[in-house]
Amino acid sequence: MKKVITALLFMSLPVEAVEVKPVVNAQLLGGQHYYKGEESSFGGFASLVAAPYMKFNDRWSLVPLYSGNYQGTKQVQDLVGGGTLFQDSQNHDISVKGIRAFGNGLRLKAYTGYGVELLRETEDEDWTDGLYDNRRLSMGTESEWSWKKDNSVRFAYDHYLIRFPNYESLSSQAASSGQGREFDAPNVHDSASHMVTLGSQWTMPGRGLGNLSVKHAWTHYGDQHLVDGSGGLSADVRNDSMLTLATSGTWPILTASNCRLFSTVSYSRTRLISNQNHYDASRTFFNPNYYAYTTNSISNEWTALAGEAPWTLQLNGTAARQTYADRLVQDSTGAYGSEETEVDYATVGFSVSYPIAKGFQVKALTAFGWNDSNNTYTQVYQYHYNTMNYFLGFTYAY
Repeated sequence: MKKVITALLFMSLPVEAVEVKPVVNAQLLGGQHYYKGEESSFGGFASLVAAPYMKFNDRWSLVPLYSGNYQGTKQVQDLVGGGTLFQDSQNHDISVKGIRAFGNGLRLKAYTGYGVELLRETEDEDWTDGLYDNRRLSMGTESEWSWKKDNSVRFAYDHYLIRFPNYESLSSQAASSGQGREFDAPNVHDSASHMVTLGSQWTMPGRGLGNLSVKHAWTHYGDQHLVDGSGGLSADVRNDSMLTLATSGTWPILTASNCRLFSTVSYSRTRLISNQNHYDASRTFFNPNYYAYTTNSISNEWTALAGEAPWTLQLNGTAARQTYADRLVQDSTGAYGSEETEVDYATVGFSVSYPIAKGFQVKALTAFGWNDSNNTYTQVYQYHYNTMNYFLGFTYAY
């Protein structure tokens, strides 16, 4: 009887209703991709972001999130110090974030998440068997203060672990392809990182909106020992430090009744400092400070909203240069020169979309990309290639 009375008393207490605001953003596109002028088979791109935003009251909110995508076309990714070609890929992330809001515009956030990336280097490779498949565990906190609309400052701390579960059993393949002795052992890519971020958003003259962020990350590779001048491995392990500065500004160029035009200009600079060296056993050549680089990137995007529906047209372009601090160039035979390696990248993209039903849009896009370098040796890393693709499909946002 006492348990029944206790339960009735608990049920009689006032309970605030939980307000759930589902947020969904999905894309399903199909089309053609060209790599170095070679046409690939019909490929596709699919993505889904789903977040049932739960607001308990004016103070507490909870945001579970799923984010995933599949890219069915060739792509070059930098995972181990240079561009590696993959046939297709999948990426899946789940996370949960708690938010505590205060009346003075301050919000405190804490999150944890887990992610899986699957990368196939050949078409006959089974999913989950990829050499560079990885798992990510992350957690972090953030404080954000907004004193008026579109004006805020934030500070965040993130900690994440990355594991490559298949690399131990397949590491001999990487070694035989000439990637260097620093990779001739199991678990050499597994790492632990800490990152702090300071960011700000503010209004600018001309009804513009500015953003600035500074990130500093420290990465520790517990099983990747340093290569010495003789090609041996020392007792010390690899540690990297990465500093990134990114800024952007968005302005309305035209705000007519049936046409609105916006432009965004962005710039970023990234500097990676690493204590790891490289030893080319095939040529008995020692290259110190092999992985350190500086990247400068600038981009511009134009977005037009035309008509009552409206049509959405986007044109964007990016140009970047990555300069390695001490990585010497190689010619097509692998012989070393005296200059440092530079890699240039540029891309241009255009997309158009039109609403066909509530939340649904039909979308078409195309993109062109170029990658070039003064390093002409491509047996290990991809330095020279061009890409082109076009896709047509549907998007959904709720």
